[in-house]
Amino acid sequence: MSHVLITGAGGFLGRHLVHQFLNAGHVVRAGDRAQVDLSDLDGVEAVPCELDDDASVRAACEGVDIVVHCAGLFDHAASRELLFAVNEGGCRTVGTIATELGVARVVLVSSTGVYGGKGNGITEDDPKTPTTDYDQSKWAGEVAMTEVCRDAGVPLAVIRPTLIYGPGSRYGMASWLALLTLRAQAGLRSLPLAQGGPFGSHVHVEDVARACLFAAESDAAAGRAFNVSDDTPLAAGDLLRILCGEAGITVKNWGLPWFVATLLTLMRPLVVWVAHKQNPRLAHLWKKLTVRLELKERLLPRIDVEWLDYVLGDHVFDNSALKAAGFEIQHPDTRTGMAEVVAWYRQEHWLP
Repeated sequence: MSHVLITGAGGFLGRHLVHQFLNAGHVVRAGDRAQVDLSDLDGVEAVPCELDDDASVRAACEGVDIVVHCAGLFDHAASRELLFAVNEGGCRTVGTIATELGVARVVLVSSTGVYGGKGNGITEDDPKTPTTDYDQSKWAGEVAMTEVCRDAGVPLAVIRPTLIYGPGSRYGMASWLALLTLRAQAGLRSLPLAQGGPFGSHVHVEDVARACLFAAESDAAAGRAFNVSDDTPLAAGDLLRILCGEAGITVKNWGLPWFVATLLTLMRPLVVWVAHKQNPRLAHLWKKLTVRLELKERLLPRIDVEWLDYVLGDHVFDNSALKAAGFEIQHPDTRTGMAEVVAWYRQEHWLP
């Protein structure tokens, strides 16, 4: 049994981490910003952990054996300055203070976005060429944490999840679901889609939390980085069809092949303009919908231009290193997992 600090414990992944570590018998200290409500996390010591406040981080790290650094900013609309302040600066602060206090191990939640370019079967040793501000900030954070832990002689395990979905998610595929649901509720219940498309990896949040637990406990994980993805990459067209089906939209097969969709890359400035103009309107319409249908206002439909790249090129990540180290994926198929997650959204009144 170890004393474990989980930063970002009030977030989507953070809450699942808390439950995984508690269920494994660890003593958990849950750290997050002071304004984040952690009162529903039973069995933990909840503490403030502000990444821009050294004293706060020091108090949170005092007396723990393992630090799982999950706190970060995942928002493609955030400024580059803010992303680097949180994702790089936070890593350097937490890593420096944790190692000074003598922790036995650090686990860092990074991202497969550090690889940057598109590819199929990307391994942990492939080049790191992040392109977006968010991905660059995650790689800068990983480099900073690696340097700090190496200099202090503290084992570091890095977890690089691909696009995460699961109960409690509010961003990524959750935003897409809200956008499609809003469309369906407006009476637009059919959508033409091209066939096929590039393949992408996804991963259930419980598998990411379990991978972090594995990285904290296993000697085989010390000093290593692991991709975390499920076993069934999906074509972009298939993923969109799944999301449309769950939102109540009938897909009409578009006779054109998927590569025609790459023309969207030429329209990037238009997509940026549309997002800037339409996201406030989408938020207003979603709020009206949640009031009318008596839904909890947890999700938010959004258009982010950065997601264009995800559906216009392969993003498939090799998870064999993690499995060879002894880890087993419990949610290997996104199609099954997504259906269960949407059922959870409906049960919790996040979706109609």
